[in-house]
Amino acid sequence: MSVVSPSREELRKAPRRPASIIGLAGLLTLLVIGALQGGFAMVTDPLEPLGMPVSYLEGAPVSDYFWPGWFLLGIAAASLLTIAGLMLRWEWKWASGIEDFIGHRWPWLAVLSIGGLLLVFEIVELFIVPFHPVMHPLLIAGSLAILLLALTPSARRHLKKT
Repeated sequence: MSVVSPSREELRKAPRRPASIIGLAGLLTLLVIGALQGGFAMVTDPLEPLGMPVSYLEGAPVSDYFWPGWFLLGIAAASLLTIAGLMLRWEWKWASGIEDFIGHRWPWLAVLSIGGLLLVFEIVELFIVPFHPVMHPLLIAGSLAILLLALTPSARRHLKKT
């Protein structure tokens, strides 16, 4: 995997990050913290992480929380890489074909993917596990905020492939 980091001079010349990009990095940081906490809890105690009994998974395709925990750890890892791409203007040579195709740098696609995946996951989860009056609405709102911020003109302009 080849990573090209910008020089200090290139960073000084780069346009300032708009509030939408800083907001995305902040939301992704909160997502990383929550996903790491939940993911580690589920992987280390797949039968009752954070007080959630496996009976909550009665209609789910899994019998314990082990694989959902790994899913959350994967979301955390992808979000960390995306934060680096947003804030450090990280460029990956292997992603240039994708960037040329979509017309934006890879972090834009990553943010949309993370936000969309989280939204679908939470909506599906609503039908499988008992409704949680705080977590479900909060995570659905967070995923919608990630998607909406990524689609703002300032974020799209900042992450446009040049």
